[in-house]
Amino acid sequence: MAAEGVSAREIPVALEVSTICKSFGQHKVLKGISLTAREHDVIAILGSSGSGKSTFLRCINLLEMPDSGEVRLKGELIKMGKRGGEPWPTDMKQVDRIRSRLAMVFQQFNLWQHMTVLDNVTAAQIHVLGRDRKTATEKAEAMLAKVGVADKRGHYPSQLSGGQQQRVAIARALAMDPEVMLFDEPTSALDPELVNEVLKVMRDLAAEGRTMLVVTHEMGFAREAANHMLFLHQGLVEDEGPPREVMANPKSERFRQFLSGSLK
Repeated sequence: MAAEGVSAREIPVALEVSTICKSFGQHKVLKGISLTAREHDVIAILGSSGSGKSTFLRCINLLEMPDSGEVRLKGELIKMGKRGGEPWPTDMKQVDRIRSRLAMVFQQFNLWQHMTVLDNVTAAQIHVLGRDRKTATEKAEAMLAKVGVADKRGHYPSQLSGGQQQRVAIARALAMDPEVMLFDEPTSALDPELVNEVLKVMRDLAAEGRTMLVVTHEMGFAREAANHMLFLHQGLVEDEGPPREVMANPKSERFRQFLSGSLK
């Protein structure tokens, strides 16, 4: 979101994704999706099941290899080639480095069950960023405090609620000092009473100016916290724009139907 007196065009582009296509067998999941996120943007990505939302997010950090298209982080192009006739990065060190700057928060938390909360948040700092244990521990403790689970530092994931585990996963992502945070339906695996504690953390991150792409079904969060919205349908961007405007006056009939089924 542009600061007062600053036009959007003056804000540096954090992430640029151009015409991403992805098929699984004969099924075309993504048919050429593009997105530009400037620093401090919060972009909500909506769509019904099977619309390609999660696949799109996973293609951005190459957890899925796109068939075609380009991804640039802070202007740096992820270099792609072929391996065995299939798309593949030409420089895995570059991919590892860029992934560390594109922190992802998953639906299912993906915490190491045999590690304490503190170790979960320090491990990638040490092994990916090369931080010493003291520095990584200090960072981890600060991020755990930020998301409200500092008192769980010595617990194991199985001892936490789903909401607490997801907050630990967010702390782990934050500890990497990412340029962009990717959230793949971060509340979809939570019991309803635990959703708000995670959404509060995400709203706080949005308010402090984090650059975030959020695949979500949480319409209130999309409307209040995001400054741009994409609605995907059958692998294409069917509607997009400022959330309040798009939700009040959808151009797409499919999005209108989606909203009528989602909004109470």
